[in-house]
Amino acid sequence: MKEDPAIEHENVHTYYDNKRSAENKIPVLGTLVVRQPKWVRQQIESVDFPVKNYIIFNNNGKGEITEELDKLVAEHQDNKFIDNLQVCHLPCNIGIAGGWNLIIKSFMMEPYWLIANDDVSFGSGFLAEMCDKAKDQEVGMIHGFEGDFTGIGSWNVFLLKDWVVQQIGLFDENFYPAYCEDSDYIMRIFLRERNIGGSPIKRIMSLDSTYFHGGGDSKQDKDEYYEYGMQTSQGDNEIRRKLEFSNVINFEYMEQKWGPWWRTCWPWGNGPFDNKDLPLSHTTYDLQFVRKKNTGF
Repeated sequence: MKEDPAIEHENVHTYYDNKRSAENKIPVLGTLVVRQPKWVRQQIESVDFPVKNYIIFNNNGKGEITEELDKLVAEHQDNKFIDNLQVCHLPCNIGIAGGWNLIIKSFMMEPYWLIANDDVSFGSGFLAEMCDKAKDQEVGMIHGFEGDFTGIGSWNVFLLKDWVVQQIGLFDENFYPAYCEDSDYIMRIFLRERNIGGSPIKRIMSLDSTYFHGGGDSKQDKDEYYEYGMQTSQGDNEIRRKLEFSNVINFEYMEQKWGPWWRTCWPWGNGPFDNKDLPLSHTTYDLQFVRKKNTGF
């Protein structure tokens, strides 16, 4: 019987490294920002548990929020819970999948990554519970809560282990700038469990502690967030139109990759693009395909 890929790569010291995974500190917390730095401020100020590396990627690409983010990070350098707080300004918007991959690759030697939307803030004890649950070596992913669809999990805050990335791969950056990158990852996890015969990737679908998505504790903050909806398209009908266009194309790409039943979490039986010879991590970056979905950032 073929061994689990994570065990095959035992020379990579992060796999099943009990000492490093058992640290009482979150190794990486990462987020992407496009237009609204104020939500990140709330996120930083909600951190109540030790974090080794906190990385903010400025995914704006127009220089509109560079100064504001630099000032924000400078103001919080003395945060007692964060060892290393930094912001990285990207020359263009690389999309959600590209940003998530950059968080992972920027701290490639860490045992796991906690990734959160910029408009997420953490309730008391949430980060501590995340860290505690991550010490279970059999757990590969943790979702903040189960979400609206059974088995999918919410992706506005999630934790991903290094050995899952080794088996499933990084996120498919053809899903640009947003939508379906999370569903694609779940398809790969489901197909691995169904066809390859390996042990299922254990996922924790929700925590006892809570977090807030879409503003702070005040009614004014929450009303403002929900009035505008998605922060990227807030107040800009042209960007909203382009995002809707890219959403349609990404849905079509999902059907090409996983078949017409992907919405029911039932992907092609043979693998990506119905090809049994392709690994679950397979993706070929299509530059022209991504370019036509560009929103202008």
